[in-house]
Amino acid sequence: MNPETPAPEKPEQPPKLRTATSRLTDWAGAIFSWFLFPIAIVIILHLFVFQAYHVVGTSMVPTLNNTDYLIISKLGDTGAQIGRTFGHKNEVYIPARGQIIVFHFPLDPTKVFVKRVIGIPGDRVVVKNGKVTIYNKDNPNGFNPDATYEPANTVTLEDTDYVVPPGNVFVMGDNRSDGGSYDSRQWGPVPSSYIIGDVVLRLLPLDQIKVF
Repeated sequence: MNPETPAPEKPEQPPKLRTATSRLTDWAGAIFSWFLFPIAIVIILHLFVFQAYHVVGTSMVPTLNNTDYLIISKLGDTGAQIGRTFGHKNEVYIPARGQIIVFHFPLDPTKVFVKRVIGIPGDRVVVKNGKVTIYNKDNPNGFNPDATYEPANTVTLEDTDYVVPPGNVFVMGDNRSDGGSYDSRQWGPVPSSYIIGDVVLRLLPLDQIKVF
């Protein structure tokens, strides 16, 4: 072929026809990406990660006040659920002592309470002379859990002597000096399965935002 002879032009390709099915698929993808996917993420976060609650009552004063808006983390209990799903049948979630938790009231699970974890499985919780003392294998001489968090050394009424059973926690409100908290001193421990989550953030009021 003569090098000066131009190469033959390629025939133009006919435009691809978009069928009604392909257009519908594109619309479905767009709807999922911009609408359904974010909703699915919010639902997953709500069910397994975070949840919001308003405080009702004064049992946690001065730490929490009536109408405070809280964000709780459900990751601890979610992890225990996943563990049970994969064969760890006895896996339960036990929050740390001192942690503030939201849970279903054992005597009426339709109600939701917020309290502080004072005793964990194996602890002997003793309330005497206005003071809480925890005895366990690591602390045979006992220690005061209220000395490790605010409000420190709160006065606790109603003498108690109770050993926390496996899979349960012993909870109290922070408002104990005037009988302002209805808690494990009156109705016993909270089973792990009743725990909804740990309080991690006070979002409202805005001038009292706090991470726990």
